[in-house]
Amino acid sequence: MRLSVIVPVLNEITFIPLYIESVSRYADEIIIADGGSTDGTLEQIDSLQNRYPIRLLHVQQKGLPYTEDWNESVVRNVLIEQAQGDWIMNLDIDELMDDRFVEVLPELMNRTDVDVYQFPFVNFWGDPWTIRFNSPGDERWSNDITRMWRAHQGIRYRDEKHHCTLEAAEGRSIWSIPRGRCDVNVYHYHYALGNKIKFNDNRRGDVNVQLNDGQPDWNYRPEEYEIVTKPYQGQHPEVIINHLSRQGI
Repeated sequence: MRLSVIVPVLNEITFIPLYIESVSRYADEIIIADGGSTDGTLEQIDSLQNRYPIRLLHVQQKGLPYTEDWNESVVRNVLIEQAQGDWIMNLDIDELMDDRFVEVLPELMNRTDVDVYQFPFVNFWGDPWTIRFNSPGDERWSNDITRMWRAHQGIRYRDEKHHCTLEAAEGRSIWSIPRGRCDVNVYHYHYALGNKIKFNDNRRGDVNVQLNDGQPDWNYRPEEYEIVTKPYQGQHPEVIINHLSRQGI
């Protein structure tokens, strides 16, 4: 059984080396669709292509990120079409699997009763030691997330501009396909490493108070809903531990 990991990128210079080092431990191919990066992302990918099973596609990202002008579903569906593995994993560039995933993956792929897998999603908020959790009016932070499926099931992304969702063939719900749950965490470092807030990425207005240094105020609390956080008491993947050590964090 072979696994294709697919990921769109646009100006992700911080995450590229971490992601490739982590994913290469279990992926048979890593398919990257660059949307027009200008921050050195392409140069980093180029420097890694001789060492890792990377296929780089150039699919121009149109419109402003996180708006109705974007074409995210088009980019992601191109990636699905290019995947050659028996299984496909749609792991975003700011997401890393727990190190245990390498051990359990063969068993997951060899099951015949499951075609879609969901995983616990751990969302870091502001730094790598704080997790954001669901709260009333803000229920999107600690749910399971679909991140892997058997190829050739007709699974694609809906025609949505940003944060598009998966669907089964003929527009059926992805939940109509036999699924299983794997208890290996997906760690989401979007708000914990690098710039933390990307261009035009303030979808819920929960980081819109800026401090003097231009960084978000992670203690800001909107009036519309409660932001609930707790200290993280687990262990990061090895590549993150090494990264934090190099950064002196």
